[in-house]
Amino acid sequence: MSSRQLDQFNAGTATIAFYNATQVLNPNNTSSPYYPGVVPRCPVQVLANGIPIYTGLIKDWNLDYEISNQDMMYAVCSDQFTVLANQELNAVTPSAQATGARINAILDLPEITYAGARSIDAGSSTLGAYAIAQDTNCLNYLQQVNTSEQGYLFMSANGTLTFKGRSSVLNPVAGATFNTTGTGLPYQTLINQYGDELLYNYIVTQSPAGAAQTASNTTSINTYQSQNYNLLNLLNSTTTEVAGLGNYLLGKYQNPVLRFTGLSTQLSALTSANQNIALNLDLTSICTVIKTFIAGTPTSETQPLIVSGVSHNITPGSHIISYTFESTDQNQYLTLNDTIFGTLDNNLLSF
Repeated sequence: MSSRQLDQFNAGTATIAFYNATQVLNPNNTSSPYYPGVVPRCPVQVLANGIPIYTGLIKDWNLDYEISNQDMMYAVCSDQFTVLANQELNAVTPSAQATGARINAILDLPEITYAGARSIDAGSSTLGAYAIAQDTNCLNYLQQVNTSEQGYLFMSANGTLTFKGRSSVLNPVAGATFNTTGTGLPYQTLINQYGDELLYNYIVTQSPAGAAQTASNTTSINTYQSQNYNLLNLLNSTTTEVAGLGNYLLGKYQNPVLRFTGLSTQLSALTSANQNIALNLDLTSICTVIKTFIAGTPTSETQPLIVSGVSHNITPGSHIISYTFESTDQNQYLTLNDTIFGTLDNNLLSF
């Protein structure tokens, strides 16, 4: 889960409460059918309507003993990001390669040998053959690779380590529509943001390929004053690509935008079909969110959004799902002979 937009996805966590009066989950209960399997790092998966909504490992088993013997067991869980965060790389110099290939190469290193499911896009950036220092944290390095792509690296709800390049959300098709008019999935709460949290009009980017590259917008600076954002630890192979990433970020963040940043919905209030739509929304899924107003112009606001976080609060009789969002990218993507936005020969264009 992530608050994003410019943050990395974090490890997904869960806490599961079990009624344990029979001590079936007591790790010292030799008569339990689960003995001796109640141990840390035990795999766990949570399903709703048969759909995985969380997959991870149990980090801690917390036993609560009560005088009335109405004991509870709490399983505290984290996904496989926790494993990667506790692994370190040996010194190595990788070859120049695309971001997806670099991620696969790191996962395949003998000191890592990642055994979980993975789904890795090719990516749009090319990374240089820069040395990796001994004992570099594995997850930190993978996130550095992802930063150099401006993509999406996360654990899916079914436990798949997933990497999506930045181009994966171009021209998005929504998998769900949320509104309050009865034609989509209803929501209980809708949060919006309109401030300088994501206002950046002076971007500095750099990789070992060369000097720092600067992208700025004079109009935005004159209007809002200078708002800096620096990415100085990129891995991109050329200064041209580094500069392109700076222009990409400038295009997204040079002006403030009213953004829907989150909503919640009560699953029990939905039809079975809509429940399944809501449950299948995962990180980087695309949604359309519509807010209808009782006064003013326009009468409604519609935004295509990327799911950046999913949270489930499940108690007897209630299942509330909360989503956080980031904006889809509204930049123009056809730039002649640009390493970031595509390469086309002028002779191929006709009007």
